[in-house]
Amino acid sequence: LGILFTVIPETIVIFGLVISFILMFAY
Repeated sequence: LGILFTVIPETIVIFGLVISFILMFAY
């Protein structure tokens, strides 16, 4: 469970960065 609590926030942060990166290129 300790690994899950460290991996999930990282994936959410990376996902947010990718979305913001795509939005930057979209505009």
